[in-house]
Amino acid sequence: MKQRNVSRKQRNALKEFALGVESVNRFVGKESLERYHECVLGVLALESDPIDPRL
Repeated sequence: MKQRNVSRKQRNALKEFALGVESVNRFVGKESLERYHECVLGVLALESDPIDPRL
């Protein structure tokens, strides 16, 4: 079996999760729309980063 380096994908998944939690916290804290959309746009930017689809 091939050894694949999954650290980049794992790092991006953890960042996306952290941004999601932060955006929910901002939403629940009744911060402005722009404040939690910052996190959402950060997640979208991470998802646009090309990663090996076989992982």
